[in-house]
Amino acid sequence: MIRIVLTGGGTGGHLFPLVAVARKVNEFSKALGLGEPEIHYLGPGLFLESSLAREEMDFHYSILITGKLRRYFSFQNFIDFFLIIFGFIQALWKMWQIMPNAVFSKGGYGSIGVVLASWLYRIPIIIHESDSVPGLTNTFLARFATLVAVAFKEAAASFPAKKTYYTGESVRDAFFESLKPEIERAMLHLTTKKPVIFAVGGSQGAERINDIILDILPGILNIAETIHQTGDANYNNVSRESKAVLNGLPEESVASYHVVNFLLEPEFVAAMHTADLVISRAGAGAIFEIAAAGKASILIPLPLAANDHQRRNAYIFADEGRAEVIEEVNLTPQLFLSVIGSILNNPAKKKSMEEKSRQFATPDASKLIAQAILNLIPR
Repeated sequence: MIRIVLTGGGTGGHLFPLVAVARKVNEFSKALGLGEPEIHYLGPGLFLESSLAREEMDFHYSILITGKLRRYFSFQNFIDFFLIIFGFIQALWKMWQIMPNAVFSKGGYGSIGVVLASWLYRIPIIIHESDSVPGLTNTFLARFATLVAVAFKEAAASFPAKKTYYTGESVRDAFFESLKPEIERAMLHLTTKKPVIFAVGGSQGAERINDIILDILPGILNIAETIHQTGDANYNNVSRESKAVLNGLPEESVASYHVVNFLLEPEFVAAMHTADLVISRAGAGAIFEIAAAGKASILIPLPLAANDHQRRNAYIFADEGRAEVIEEVNLTPQLFLSVIGSILNNPAKKKSMEEKSRQFATPDASKLIAQAILNLIPR
């Protein structure tokens, strides 16, 4: 039986691409007559466990102790140094128990111990860098990898040329599938004929995006039905504050606001398919999901992201008019509402953004990575 280990950081930006690749590995392994592979995830449990309880992710998992590499001074670095050591020892033991045929890493602090342990055991390793500016972990771990894949062409120059390949970002197949408007609208309980805005701050939510949505909520609801994914940690506060904002508004406006903590895959895909405009952070996963669905978008980069990678991601994607970018320092209610209106009230601009966005998508990424993983396994 083929055994594959997946690893990465502790957010949806790492986890969901791993899911996409795992599904393709499973599909191709069966097609090649290799049987159903045994797929394991090793890494931090920050986002994983709650997701496994809600999503259909058919693989084994073990939660590892993890520490974070930082480019700046922090007393937390001293603590995390020992956490990294403990995590490495834990990874050595887990990898000895599993002894996989290959390892696929999405990077992030949660992957360090697994990749180093794999290298010591001479297990083939593929590392994937999602962002346009490589993270510290992948920059360090690339020397131990058999192959390095990148989602943005701009990142390739940071890795050894002989083993680095452009694949794009792996996105779950459902984002590329045909729209089912009536079914998807019913799934999301959409009731009006107004355009639809989908506001999402990544898998864990984004407090600043939540706040600005509440600031302009009456104005948004005048022109659009709005699905607002807040993240688990922010849901109660946003739900409570939104009720105060909605108090006294027309019934149609109240019915046009749908606040949720977290959407499961079918619902999230339905929201992407149904949306006329997506408002999001600028993580690689979010950008490539927007591209896969072919949507107009407003990107609000996380200002404190490592190496300012979200800002770089956003401007690369927005080039040629694929998206609008508003940096947090410039994010005012008036500007935000104006940019939203400039897209929804201009059908030609919206259509152009959708077409250019779709051209940025990389529908073969999961397939290419899965094939590369299986090609590393001796037969």
